[in-house]
Amino acid sequence: MSVTRQRAATVTAVVITALVAAPGTAWAHGVSGTSDSAGGFVWLGTKHMLAGWDHLLFVGGILLLAGEMRHAAKLISLFALGHSVTLFTATVADWHVNPVLVDIVVALSLVFVGVVGLRGRPKEWAWFAAAVLAFGLAHGLGLSTRLQAIGLPSDGMIPRVLAFNIGVEIGQLVAVLGMFMLGDVLSHYIPPLRNPRLSHAALVAAGAVAAAVLAVSSGGQALRPVQAAAACGGEHGQACVAAAPTTADTQAR
Repeated sequence: MSVTRQRAATVTAVVITALVAAPGTAWAHGVSGTSDSAGGFVWLGTKHMLAGWDHLLFVGGILLLAGEMRHAAKLISLFALGHSVTLFTATVADWHVNPVLVDIVVALSLVFVGVVGLRGRPKEWAWFAAAVLAFGLAHGLGLSTRLQAIGLPSDGMIPRVLAFNIGVEIGQLVAVLGMFMLGDVLSHYIPPLRNPRLSHAALVAAGAVAAAVLAVSSGGQALRPVQAAAACGGEHGQACVAAAPTTADTQAR
């Protein structure tokens, strides 16, 4: 197994372990805070990516499958292209998508990359690259829902969205470099963490559990029409539940 895969396996295993042990707040990573300047949105994007466990694990899974840095760079670039396109388009065009459904798809992207790894490295890299791009589009929708939740003024929206996207890419680059540095150290001291199959299985488990938790905890929000999600505000659209008319309200009318 290549050194790159050993490092990625080590870091992926450690990150998943940390997430399992972390409190529930680690599973909710909305964009917190706001800013009046484009520079502030760069920082918001960086923070969000570094706190986005689902994005980081997907990138870790790509590194694990790629096997070498050059190949990994191409795949991660496709992922970045995908989430940049939908982040910008959905935010500027004011698309309202069901945030819970998007989060479930993002969680299932971890299951996908984990299953591919358990079956061995992809034989058709072109198809895998296309899947990475497609999941990048889904991740971008997730980023857009978070950015829209904090509210963006129509005046100067585009510079802020671009700044946020730049921050996301900075955060992703920092995360990748950190994965390699941390993996280099941990793989030396904890040999069992070098096993890629363990990391692939953990990715499948993490993605499946996250998707199930999101589906159950949302109270069926993932299955509601997009129009209902459009009125949502806040993380995972909890405001939709609060805004829905009750039976008493209906009778009073």
